[in-house]
Amino acid sequence: HSERPKPQLPLHPIVTAPFSLIRFISHPTLDLNLPFLREWVLRADDWLQQGTQLYFFVHCPQEERSPANARRFYHLLSEHGTPIPPLPWDELHAPSQLKLF
Repeated sequence: HSERPKPQLPLHPIVTAPFSLIRFISHPTLDLNLPFLREWVLRADDWLQQGTQLYFFVHCPQEERSPANARRFYHLLSEHGTPIPPLPWDELHAPSQLKLF
């Protein structure tokens, strides 16, 4: 339930399995997330280099902002030098206009 008490922050995340799921609750204003995303880039890079399978889920109270926040994290991680595969939608070809006749 969204009204239940939230955990005390900051959290001290640790990995206890060969994978980690991060649920990043972002702010609707993209730039306000930047300092927090940069912190996660450092942690994610470290975990990925240790062989941890990483799942990074981005949520936002204004859900239409989540894809932009997820892309921002991906690009920050890539700019950091972390070897990550390309995003699937970045490799799609633009559709061509269909003809009626």
